[in-house]
Amino acid sequence: MLDEEDLRAALAKGEFEGAHADEVITTIASWLNDVSSHDRGREFLIRLLAKKAHFPEYHYELIDDLVRTAGLLPYAGQPRNLADAILREAHVVPGLEGNPVFHSLQLQVFQLLMNGRNVVLSATTSVGKSMIVDAVIAAGRFKKIVVIVPTIALIDETRRRVLRNFGNSHTVITHPSQKVNDARPTVYVLTQERVLARSDLHDVEFFVVDEFYKLDLEGADSRSVDLNLAFHRLATLGAQFYLIGPNISEVRGIAAKFQHVFIPSAFSTVALDIEHFHLGQHTGERDAKLLELVDELKSPTLIYCQSPAKCGEVTKILIESERFPQTAATVDAVDWLQQEFPSEWIVVEALKRGIGIHHGNVPRALQHYMVRCFESGIIRFLICTSTIIEGVNTVAENVIVYDRRIKTSTIDSFTFRNIAGRAGRMGQWFVGRVFVLESPILAETMTVTLPIEEQDENTPMSLLLDLPEQDLSDASVARIEKAIEESSLTFETLRSNRHIAVNAQRLIANKIRNDLVYREALNWRGMPSASELSATCDLIYEFIDEGRTLKSYQIFDGAQLAARLSNLAASTLKDFIADRVKHRKADHSVSDAVENALRFLRSYVAYAFPRQLSAINAVYNDVAAKSGFPTLASYSLFAAKTENLFLESGLFALDEYGVPPQTAYRLGRRYSGIDTLDKALDLLSGLTLEQENLHPFEYILLKELQSSTLPRNAVTSST
Repeated sequence: MLDEEDLRAALAKGEFEGAHADEVITTIASWLNDVSSHDRGREFLIRLLAKKAHFPEYHYELIDDLVRTAGLLPYAGQPRNLADAILREAHVVPGLEGNPVFHSLQLQVFQLLMNGRNVVLSATTSVGKSMIVDAVIAAGRFKKIVVIVPTIALIDETRRRVLRNFGNSHTVITHPSQKVNDARPTVYVLTQERVLARSDLHDVEFFVVDEFYKLDLEGADSRSVDLNLAFHRLATLGAQFYLIGPNISEVRGIAAKFQHVFIPSAFSTVALDIEHFHLGQHTGERDAKLLELVDELKSPTLIYCQSPAKCGEVTKILIESERFPQTAATVDAVDWLQQEFPSEWIVVEALKRGIGIHHGNVPRALQHYMVRCFESGIIRFLICTSTIIEGVNTVAENVIVYDRRIKTSTIDSFTFRNIAGRAGRMGQWFVGRVFVLESPILAETMTVTLPIEEQDENTPMSLLLDLPEQDLSDASVARIEKAIEESSLTFETLRSNRHIAVNAQRLIANKIRNDLVYREALNWRGMPSASELSATCDLIYEFIDEGRTLKSYQIFDGAQLAARLSNLAASTLKDFIADRVKHRKADHSVSDAVENALRFLRSYVAYAFPRQLSAINAVYNDVAAKSGFPTLASYSLFAAKTENLFLESGLFALDEYGVPPQTAYRLGRRYSGIDTLDKALDLLSGLTLEQENLHPFEYILLKELQSSTLPRNAVTSST
């Protein structure tokens, strides 16, 4: 029998003959057969599988027996006897093409779900939690299923998988503008905000929350509030649920009426080798080690950085090392980028050399393209921030943790394990390799606490305002009544504006009541005049944003915000970005300015501003109704235009499907009335792309989209 250190060394060396091979297998078998060491035995069995080719062939049957003992049925060879055949048949995933098999944990969870149990599963990335979702869909038991994902990027990824498996039998809904075909079972793939916005989910029978740890409100933003409300709303309707996420040791705050089984599992289908180099944050040693690893690693590698700016710095290190010559594989994408963005943008420079960059400032269509190139081998190194763990399920053989921070805060062990969990892939890379350039992250446990069951003075008002009255504590009811009294606004107004601080709404209401100039300027409908927009933006800047966010975009008052929006409405995206580059801060590079403009468009114009504008509208109409002055204000048209970056809403929605807004703008010049995603998909499915005068890169993107959404009845049904 070998001890763990000797066994690890033997497997790393990869030389197995005769008695030595017997000793390795005997050691692993003894661990697997002991409950206290079973997980360790499974890990080392996976390490053995990576070296299986080095074992004498007469050991293969014995190794297969160990694989079955460990529950790793996807790794098992063909059945040799009736017992093997029965075991395999018991693990076959029903209804999925190719007859894939569950491993033991997947089968356990699937059987619980099929028995009507609610399940909360915490397991590593490599476990294959999504296959269980596919198996539930394939079972045909539920006519309406909702899959809640944390980001739009994951909507697209999940949509592609569901369509691939069930496009001929199910309608797939991903966007607010899409309608249900009641003749077919429906799978909704939505973010939490879109769940709350839909009115057709009253009869959902089963729902999934992916990355359920985001239900915890500690240090969280409004998206966590929305996720809690979405969970509570669907669970209260009686829908069965399946919550999935990694590395959670405990879950608190799920109401007793939502009886559930919590499975915190150490089961894994890959092993990890983690190496720490203990290098200083501000030393050249870290960069030297990075380049050393780049030379060494020949398989797909993620390089984690703390921020978009750091991604740019690391990219420059790689480019300036002259290790990455220009490549022909990305030439069409680079040419298109140089037409639409300044050529100095670091993303362009990186892609020329086959280096991918993935973070929140990179446009969504380019993120999709980077991931596809990475997974196909066109790109070997993908430099990323935490967006890669929050928004995409891609994995690699290697992960380099360049920074041990997110922005300026040290990452916790939960986040580190999520990043490290991207190394290795079941059936492809048995052992993932993680290289941490700095010192280790201290180990700690992660508890997820849902806030609805135990409300206190710290429970966000935005959560309380959207809960049914019967679910509010007496203290919460009192808090809401106090907010109504102090603001002199109705409950309906506060509820519709629940993402805006109550005090900000109170101050805005007072301004409207007491200032005749503002009162008159805010009474607009449709598209505002320059003075009307400026007055509205004044209130947003002074009372809602308070300069916290807008100053980072070089906007220092409401008039500047209004001017920036007007400039965008009158410009192409290319011209708007060029203008922001021209007027960038003295200490900003061209690349900084491009990404600042992109962040402004995505995070503020298309997301925050429409919500803020709608809040001003609701407060104005509330005050007007009580004060007896005109109540004609309706900002919904302008809010919709900004939300879609002044593009037709259906065409803009194609951004979620990997079509750049620039391409959608060009399509919009030829085709009008595309106000829903269904219409946009119908349009694209019928286009003869060769006749559309597309750039080769755009042709590639649209061709790929056509192939992933056809036949049209596999996508959705329009009304």
